[in-house]
Amino acid sequence: MFGNWKKRLFRDVDGDFEQGGEINQKTAARNGNVTIVALSALLLAAWGLYAYTRSPARIHEEPSQEPVEFGAIIEQDFVEKDNQSALTLQQNTLSGLEKQLSDLTESMQSLKENTQRQIEQAKEKTARLVEEQVREEFREKEARLEARLDELEQSQPERLTIEPLRPSQTHVPVNDSETFGQYTLPPRPIASSNDNPEIAHMQYQPSEQGLFNRNEFDSFDFFWEQEEESYHRTIDNYVPTGTFVTAVVTGGADTNAGVLGQGDTTPVVFQTIHEGILPNGEKSRLNNCTVTAAAYGEISSSRGIVRTHRLSCIQEEGRILDVAIKATAFNFGRNGIRGTTLLKNGEIVQMAGIAGILTGVGETGKALSQTTSTSALGTTSSLNQQDAALNLLGNASSSVGAKLSDYYIGLAELYHPIVEINPGAVVNIVFLEGFPLDPLMAEDYERAKAAEQQLSSQSNQILDVITNTPLNPLAKELSSEGIDVPPTPFGHQ
Repeated sequence: MFGNWKKRLFRDVDGDFEQGGEINQKTAARNGNVTIVALSALLLAAWGLYAYTRSPARIHEEPSQEPVEFGAIIEQDFVEKDNQSALTLQQNTLSGLEKQLSDLTESMQSLKENTQRQIEQAKEKTARLVEEQVREEFREKEARLEARLDELEQSQPERLTIEPLRPSQTHVPVNDSETFGQYTLPPRPIASSNDNPEIAHMQYQPSEQGLFNRNEFDSFDFFWEQEEESYHRTIDNYVPTGTFVTAVVTGGADTNAGVLGQGDTTPVVFQTIHEGILPNGEKSRLNNCTVTAAAYGEISSSRGIVRTHRLSCIQEEGRILDVAIKATAFNFGRNGIRGTTLLKNGEIVQMAGIAGILTGVGETGKALSQTTSTSALGTTSSLNQQDAALNLLGNASSSVGAKLSDYYIGLAELYHPIVEINPGAVVNIVFLEGFPLDPLMAEDYERAKAAEQQLSSQSNQILDVITNTPLNPLAKELSSEGIDVPPTPFGHQ
């Protein structure tokens, strides 16, 4: 029998998808009824337990008890002695701390002097090592130069006697004033003997030897001036700023309209259904192109704000255009796409409030069941035997209410308002910056944009380093102790 009642009370309501609102209302009503019944049962049980454990009324007066005897009264002299002993203890503690501080200061001063001494010794040692190394390298270079000079002095006389004149070693300019237009004589025989005093009259002159010393082919490059084709922007290869094209939403979204909605965007897809209108009424070539974008919700205007990412088209001869664009979407003549605003955390917040009320009721019952007394030893709380049931009910209600309140508040934080962007909405995509339609020029355009972004990011990093100079949190303490702190590379703040 209890199982049948349980199935009847906790049975889920059946229905179609279109009847979701009615099903939610029925489920909420059932949950409310169950909650009311459970609370009523708990209150009834608590009242019964309270009535059962309550002691009966006293008929006759209890016999008088003997008065409680207290100890001797503390006089003013005891308080003064106690204060004096406390002051003595504090003075001893302060003297100990001052001694430790002086010892620490002396140790830091000695450590500073020792460190400075070690730094000076290291500098002197490094200077000596560098000087010795430089001198050693200089001596080695000097020795190598002297050996090289000796070799040259020994080999120079032999070269002069054995090979006094070699045509291959003479460097004579070609086509100079001596050879141009002059009649060249037939070759003269060169003597094979190394000892020939008239060698100068039996060989060519230096100006004539250049024609026979060249053993390679001559090559010449000829260039003619020609006009290079310059790139001009036309309506066929470029989309200027302010161009708009009609598109339809093919991939809608539930955009985040919360406080952090601009940082939590949702992808949106558009399909163009028009060629596009240029500033002077000319038509472009943007029909049947796909546009990807990101959107976030704006709850004040119930619109989804769109920021485009890329545009892709298949052009003639199978050429693919995939370029980054900067544009926005207008719907009904206004920026953004009109949508429906939904907020689904109302019931959750309501349940969190009910749980908070339950916590307050429990805390109140807990406080009423306790008796607070103040004495010289402090404040104490005692529990009466007659109010044990009320204290039990208060503790249970406060703990359960606190847990439920935390749960519902955490659940409510997961919900945020959304703005629905439904598929099929017709919008006008307005391009805020121009971009090329030629795939080759689009690659150059994206490279230029990437270089510009990289330069901007580097400049921002430099500005961050200059403006946000890191400061040493211990600089002031070290300066107060007499230790010099070097300045920051970008000045003091």
